[in-house]
Formats: sequence, structure tokens, C-alpha cells
Amino acid sequence: MPPYRPRHLTPPPSSEPVTGTSRRSLLRGGVLGAAAVGTGAAALAAPAAYAAGFYGQDVSGWQGQVNWADQVSLGSRFAYVKATEGRTYRSPDFNQQYIGAGDAGLARGGYHFARPDSGGPEEQVEFFLDNGGGWTSDGITLPGMVDFEAYSGLPRDYGLSQQEMRDWIYGFSSAYLAEIGRRPVIYTGVNWWNDVVGDWAPVNSPLFVASYRDDPPSTLPGRWWAWELWQYSASGPFAGDSVKWHGSESEFEAFITDPDYHARGI
Repeated sequence: MPPYRPRHLTPPPSSEPVTGTSRRSLLRGGVLGAAAVGTGAAALAAPAAYAAGFYGQDVSGWQGQVNWADQVSLGSRFAYVKATEGRTYRSPDFNQQYIGAGDAGLARGGYHFARPDSGGPEEQVEFFLDNGGGWTSDGITLPGMVDFEAYSGLPRDYGLSQQEMRDWIYGFSSAYLAEIGRRPVIYTGVNWWNDVVGDWAPVNSPLFVASYRDDPPSTLPGRWWAWELWQYSASGPFAGDSVKWHGSESEFEAFITDPDYHARGI
């Protein structure tokens, strides 16, 4: 397999299916490089700067143009930005949100909304990586995250059995690992995961758990016994959803820089 090259940014925003030359071929051909990430001087500070406070957020097209300076002033230190969904949709706000977060000094990374009803996991990994889901150990890029939850208008289980869903999730995780050298973060909630996936979790996969409550969640999905990231509010203080990191500054640094990072809860 050819070596992985960074694929943080993408062609011009569009909600239409992506066609033509891929981001991968452009990068491998040398047309675009790491300098295209477009982060400012603030984003190139030491990773420790992002860990102060240990709070962050996730955003999508629902938030539109985010004022990232305001988010920093409120205490946000990192941001997950929706990049893709399924095998054809790319968030039209990804570039502004991703570059803007980096320019404001936040660690940032892309996330993919999984659609097991729309294409295989390997195909969706490729689409994610070609449209903002990459990772490098540069101290400012969060590992890619994949979102597993119900989708309005579709069966809760996307028409798959528990074993078929496990196979799909494992396929996505393994394909991402093969490309960048580490597994993606898994976002989910207890009820959906336990109903649709059951008593299982992919090995060494950091958990990003959705649980809107005042106290850290003690009941976790599948076989996880601890979380890395906790989405605790959809109503502030930050734009989008507010998120807490579980641990210490050094653990946060390892999470964003170490290809051998070991998830704490699986």
C-alpha cells in the first residue's frame, strides 16, 4: 500500500457527490501539500496550549460560519468538525470551520457520519480521508472520528443484524487503521450501541460518548469501561455540542500526537 499522505482539506465545498480528480491524487502528485492546511501562528503553538481547560466541541453544517475567537474566549481548546456522511456528502461548511478552528489555536479534526446503508466501510473511509478525515502527528490534528447513531427516516439498525453491524464497524476501523496507522475515535450513545451493536467494541478504539447530564456517565456502550471524550451538552457553552476530555494534559498530548496511543477504555 502506498504511504499515507495528509488529506486534511478538500476541493471547493459542495453538497453534491464528489467527482473528478480526488484529493488523494492531488496530494500524491505534489499539487497540494501540508502547507495547504492553512493554520496560523496560534495553531502552531505547543500541544499543551490546547489542553488547558480540557474542554472542546463538535460542529457541523448546522452551525454554519463559526466565530472561533469567541469559542476560544469561552474556553474551547479543541474541535471536531463534520467532514462527510456516507459516500457522497461533504459538509459545505467544513473548510471554514476546520481552518478557522486551527487559525484560532484549537486542535481540530474531521468526523464522518457513518451510513451503513450506503456503501461499504472501506469506500466510506476513502471518501472521508479524501475530504478532511486525515491525521498526522503534528500536534494540532485530532485523529478522525466516526459517528454511529440512528438516522431520521431509516431503520434504527440500517437494516443490518448485530453481527453485520459489527462487521461494518470493524471494516471501517480496520481500513482507517491501514491508511493512517491508528484506529478512529468512535462516537455513539449507550442506547443505540447496545440495541444495534450489542456487547462488543472494536479493539483500541477511543470512545466519544454522547450523554447529556451533569455528572460523567458511568454506564457506557458495549464493552468500553472508560471514555476519552464526553459530549455533555447540546445547548452550550460552545457552538454545536460541548465536549469534555477525560484526563490530563499529557494524556491529551498523547492522544493528538502518538500513533501508538492506547485507548483507555477498551
